[in-house]
Amino acid sequence: MLGSKEILKIRDFLDQSQNPIFLFDNDVDGLCSFLILRRAMDRGRGVPIKSFPKLTDQYVRKVEEFGSDAVVILDKAEVSSEFVDAVNEMGVPIMWVDHHKSESSEKLKSKVEFYSTYPEGEPTTYIAQQVFGRDEDLWLALIGCIGDVYSPIFGKRVEKEYPELFNSEVSAFEALHSTEIGKFVRMLNFGMMDTTTNVINLVKYMFNVKSPYDLLEENPRTRQLHKRYSELNEIYEKQVKKALSSIDEKEDVILFSYSGHVSMSSEIANKLYYLYPDKTIIVCFKKPEKINASIRGKGALTLTQKIVSEIEGVMGGGHEEATGATIPVDKWEEFKGLVGDKA
Repeated sequence: MLGSKEILKIRDFLDQSQNPIFLFDNDVDGLCSFLILRRAMDRGRGVPIKSFPKLTDQYVRKVEEFGSDAVVILDKAEVSSEFVDAVNEMGVPIMWVDHHKSESSEKLKSKVEFYSTYPEGEPTTYIAQQVFGRDEDLWLALIGCIGDVYSPIFGKRVEKEYPELFNSEVSAFEALHSTEIGKFVRMLNFGMMDTTTNVINLVKYMFNVKSPYDLLEENPRTRQLHKRYSELNEIYEKQVKKALSSIDEKEDVILFSYSGHVSMSSEIANKLYYLYPDKTIIVCFKKPEKINASIRGKGALTLTQKIVSEIEGVMGGGHEEATGATIPVDKWEEFKGLVGDKA
């Protein structure tokens, strides 16, 4: 957990900026951390990071395009030196706030204002909520935290205000799959899997949402979010059902692969891990040029590091029990062989 002095430094950095750009990881924790800060400040642009596993120098052009006077990186474990050096040369200060284990060098981190809750690992949304501490954003902060499978201390306060949406007595993982707050996580995750125009409209809408009930109500401003959620949730349910039908109860590892137009391996892996907490879950979305893998289970990070070190071209990382990796298509059989050794 960050101390009060560190939280104050984060706030001071934000207060001194007039036109910041927020570069946030393309998931609910990244999104909610940006929204909380943006709603409190009422200024700044937000851009979801699509590059994996690093924030790359392709985002320098966004800093230039927006004429940003500060860069705020949220919920990203790794940042390329090319990005940092290019922004530094522009004379634009960088603040990097995260909660993962980072392999980036101390030299690189010394070039930015770096704040991390690792190894305790409170999500970036949790940090963002601490910065301005607005009660009206607690429900949004809870969505971000539950999306990253973390139970924040303010969960009981949200439950008191919205008892039908959340149960603070259950684990974060249980809440993700059994409460309305968990449904909001999927709604926003699926909402971010849309066209650029629709994602921009969703983010702008979220700047002024007053309560979680605004998301539940279908109206002209939420119609596309509900439409996208309905479309992708149907695909999600079908893939989970397909994965369950092929599970061998005797195996310690569940390996499920699929293809299509949308990658939702993280959501599918979370569901399977919820149903089979004693197994290692590996869900792979196969694309023509690469495979996106989501790995869940005790020792997931150790397994991911092994895969990265032993198979050329694989990139990945994450938390102790939840990681992601990208695998070149021509390494698929090698990957399956290595995973099979674990099984």
